[in-house]
Amino acid sequence: MHEVAALSAHAAFVFLCLGLCWGVFTSTGWLRRLTGRQATRNSHVVLVTLALAFAMSHATAFVFMEGDRLGPLDLAVPFRAGDLTVALGIVSVELMLALVASTLVRRLLSHRRWLWLHRLGYPAVALGVVHSFTGALVDGHLRALWLFGVALVVPVALVAGLRFLPARLFTTAGLLEVRQ
Repeated sequence: MHEVAALSAHAAFVFLCLGLCWGVFTSTGWLRRLTGRQATRNSHVVLVTLALAFAMSHATAFVFMEGDRLGPLDLAVPFRAGDLTVALGIVSVELMLALVASTLVRRLLSHRRWLWLHRLGYPAVALGVVHSFTGALVDGHLRALWLFGVALVVPVALVAGLRFLPARLFTTAGLLEVRQ
């Protein structure tokens, strides 16, 4: 069961990173010419859904594990199990579930409120990354996984950082064209 938890954790990590990058591409319109806005948005939803599905299967595996067994309540309430690593993962998933809920009721929220809630995705990903690295450290797998993790985290951090830079910096550098 530990292998199932580890494999689903790796898949959740990959889809979490891809979902964040694709969300930035969707919101900035950087890929609009290639696929169109609706296709980019739908693929973002698919990536985030896969990340959540694998994160939930990762958590569920701990319910069925023999040695380090956690109860369903331990997986829903942060710090109930007393472990910071587990709590980081729980808060990350709960933030992502709040994003999903805000997306489902998007029509009932103002755009500004929805955007504020949706930007909770950035701390959710950051907490997920810290959870992944501390979990690998606790399990003794950090030596084997650090390069893989860093290879995914660095581009994600770069794309997320570029998301918050002003557009005029890109136009001044010649990276974006201004449409008239």
